[in-house]
Amino acid sequence: MKKFIGKMVLFCLIIISILYLLDYTATKGLRKSHFHTFNNLTKIYNSELNSDLIINGSSIALFQISPFLIDSILNVNSYNFGIAGAGFIDQKLQYDLYLKYNKKPKTVIQLVGDFDMFKNEKISGNMAFTPYLDMDMVKKVAKKYKGISFLDYNIPFFKYTGSPFNIMDGFFSFFGLELRKPTGYKGYFEQDIKWTDSFDKFTSTHKNGTVIKMDAETMKIFENYIAECKKNKINILLIYPPTYYKYNKYIKNQDDIISYYTSISKKYDVPFIDYSTNFLVYSTDYFYNSQHLNKKGAEIFTKILGEDIKKILPK
Repeated sequence: MKKFIGKMVLFCLIIISILYLLDYTATKGLRKSHFHTFNNLTKIYNSELNSDLIINGSSIALFQISPFLIDSILNVNSYNFGIAGAGFIDQKLQYDLYLKYNKKPKTVIQLVGDFDMFKNEKISGNMAFTPYLDMDMVKKVAKKYKGISFLDYNIPFFKYTGSPFNIMDGFFSFFGLELRKPTGYKGYFEQDIKWTDSFDKFTSTHKNGTVIKMDAETMKIFENYIAECKKNKINILLIYPPTYYKYNKYIKNQDDIISYYTSISKKYDVPFIDYSTNFLVYSTDYFYNSQHLNKKGAEIFTKILGEDIKKILPK
């Protein structure tokens, strides 16, 4: 019996050792990967950015603000940190990681939209944050959401199960090999796409419109973030980008959402520019869906935004 127990203990130790080795290799590798899923956090973690100006937000930043144009208009080194589908809590986590490993920016362009104060059930960009789950600041935010379990935190390598391509990417990157090439430019992904039928599908399922719930905890974190930027002497600007005008009437509390951003702007004396009535909103030529500009619209909008900001920022 003792011999059997001894063999079982030895077997378990071997399995645990293998899992720790796999976890170590995948995690270290993914923290070096420049595939688009991991690229932003890799650059942040390895202090590769140190940008003068950062563009923060969800997909309304990711797909709509070109750092190339912002750099050329404002003569800065900018980076776009947009995360598709992210509410503000996730955006703030990435911002905090940026400050931990990079010099503070002079300016933050914070894109704000209808869904930024809405709290999703799961953290956006879950896999992007996975290699950093051992960090207290990441763990603290991740635990606010569903989808990451006790096993993910406590069993080595378990957090990567079901993600074979990411595991392979991690192993290749660990040895300095690039399995998947980086895409995009300084975090920005242009969408060279014509108007799709997604708005028609949305209106057919939301004939009476919808109300977007603003989450109290998210609003508190957002307000603290604005105060923190002011305290650290970082210029922060709130930007509400264009959305297709026919979409606006389906968001029943859109006026309340914009009023909230206006009130924050006044309370903390930070600029808020609302482009919800800009000429771009009246033509589908500039959008690929009701909430996102296509490449043509994004480039026009970025130029307008850059020139507007140029008038506001200190010389």
